[in-house]
Amino acid sequence: MDTGSSQSMDEISLVIGRAISSLISSGKRVEKDSLLEQLKLSETRAVDGMKTVYATAITLIAESDEFRLGAPRT
Repeated sequence: MDTGSSQSMDEISLVIGRAISSLISSGKRVEKDSLLEQLKLSETRAVDGMKTVYATAITLIAESDEFRLGAPRT
């Protein structure tokens, strides 16, 4: 997926990071489904161009074949 620019990728990384932080702070497990749910919730609250950033982040996570945080699973 072409995100357009490094600034766009930075914004996408930022919203994903915020969603992960939100999950952690609320005591939820950081898994693909919970991350997508959090991103979709944030997308509904977003304004202007940020909706596009959230939509792209959702697509990237949803289409990923592998979702891991931290060290690889063995």
